[in-house]
Amino acid sequence: MLRRFIMHERLIVRFATLLGLGLILMYASWALSYALLPEGALRGKSGAALIAGSEFSGSVFAEFARIAAINLAAVFLFVALPNRLLHVNGYPLGYLPPLLWFAYYGALVGSNSFAIPMAQRLAPTLEVLARSGVYEIGAYCLVAASTHAIAVARSPHLFSFRSEPVEPRPSLGAVNKRGLAAALVILLAANLWEAYRIAGAATAGS
Repeated sequence: MLRRFIMHERLIVRFATLLGLGLILMYASWALSYALLPEGALRGKSGAALIAGSEFSGSVFAEFARIAAINLAAVFLFVALPNRLLHVNGYPLGYLPPLLWFAYYGALVGSNSFAIPMAQRLAPTLEVLARSGVYEIGAYCLVAASTHAIAVARSPHLFSFRSEPVEPRPSLGAVNKRGLAAALVILLAANLWEAYRIAGAATAGS
């Protein structure tokens, strides 16, 4: 049943399924970290710290450019490129990173481990929709769903050293260009939102 929806011929079905799985993982991770982790337990201990940064870049544009460059590199290296390289047991390899990022984002929210902490820890709630992270990772899901059918090789399972080429070789024309364009717009808008938030926090703290 899962394969039917996550590999559906319609982009909206693939995207909604992948996003739904991600949100379930996020809220489960959020609940566990809220209950079990001390506040700030994960702060500064991951790649999330690179995106958030330790200092304001000096202007909203400079901050936006930095965040956007990191996110665009991440979405290419960890979503689009894996989707091009391999299908694992019939699933695009690039589907996995956004799901893992959603789970980790939930842990960050639950333990209030952001570089710019929230005023207080939040129990699982819809208030997370007021932050840019959900939209950034959601855009990653849309990129993954838009590039799901371009793998040039397939493997029976994730840790297998065996793979075989896909014949006929899929063309990059199989990319859903409208979906990819929409994902980039969402991602850049979320990055700009994040830059304004960081600028506002820096101004308030100065």
